[in-house]
Amino acid sequence: MIPGVEVLFVGAADGFEGRLAPQHGYRLVTVPASPYARTDARGKVRAVTATASGVLAARRMLRREGVELVLGFGGYASLPTVLAAWTLGLPTVLHEANAVAGRANRLASRFIDEVLLAFETARAGFAPTGAVTGVPVREEIVRLGAAQRPPAGDRPRRVLVMGGSGGSPFLDDRVPRLLERVVARGQAVTARHQVGIGDVAATRAAYAAAGIPADVVSYVDDMAAAYAWADFVITSAGAVTLAELAIVGLPALVVPLARAALDHQTANARAFAALTEVPWVKEDAFAPDALADAVATVLGSEVAWRAASARIRRAARADAADAVVRSCLALVNGAGGGSRAP
Repeated sequence: MIPGVEVLFVGAADGFEGRLAPQHGYRLVTVPASPYARTDARGKVRAVTATASGVLAARRMLRREGVELVLGFGGYASLPTVLAAWTLGLPTVLHEANAVAGRANRLASRFIDEVLLAFETARAGFAPTGAVTGVPVREEIVRLGAAQRPPAGDRPRRVLVMGGSGGSPFLDDRVPRLLERVVARGQAVTARHQVGIGDVAATRAAYAAAGIPADVVSYVDDMAAAYAWADFVITSAGAVTLAELAIVGLPALVVPLARAALDHQTANARAFAALTEVPWVKEDAFAPDALADAVATVLGSEVAWRAASARIRRAARADAADAVVRSCLALVNGAGGGSRAP
């Protein structure tokens, strides 16, 4: 934390932030918000109405709390607060974590002072833009990056599987059978599998049928410990996960969620692979035999593991959080109470 700076999280009442922010010692204020993407006409009307109510609620909150800058990270819950900040003339910054601009951030960018990017490819989606900062990750994961080592000895290799907060039904179904093929190639494995909102019992049964020891959970609260445990990761293409993998240097197989809004996970995987050569495959092109060969090769060879680790580290931005903070402080110190007015 920066001395003299207080962080206040703003989110939706039904979002994951309701659990995570207080869990990590931060205050959370909720404002009315509702998703717009992937909803029917009734849902879109509800989203517009909630956003209007959210702007009014956020205006009251920003005044009450004496907020001096708003930093938005995208999603339907951030839009009302960014719009409210604009109506009050407060300095505003957006951070776009994905390789293509999301709907909420594209709309909000018309009302903000600066956009920060994780991928250069997202620049075309915005008018005002700033630096490519990467994605901020937690300090304990940055520290872990220097300590990650290749698997050693004869123990089974450890595979961490992550479908993201919403889960990946595709990974839940296919990875147990993929790892069964890896074992058939002579490489013993054990798995830790995060299903999000997926079916824990069904995924456990799939691993049992494949003969793979597995710990299947809905969510992983201590990601640093999970990465420290793992030798290899099979994951969807969420921007934060990719940023963390680059910092810790874990070899991975990336399978973007086919149902992600605007197909942004495919864009993430493509941009990340351009930097790191990480293997990635769309769900409809999943070829288990070829992929099992690739996974078994990395897990069975220290040379191959180190080479894959070095490649994925090319995308590491351990200073991303500092870069975002520097941009925010520069804007506050130079804005004189806000550089845009409605």
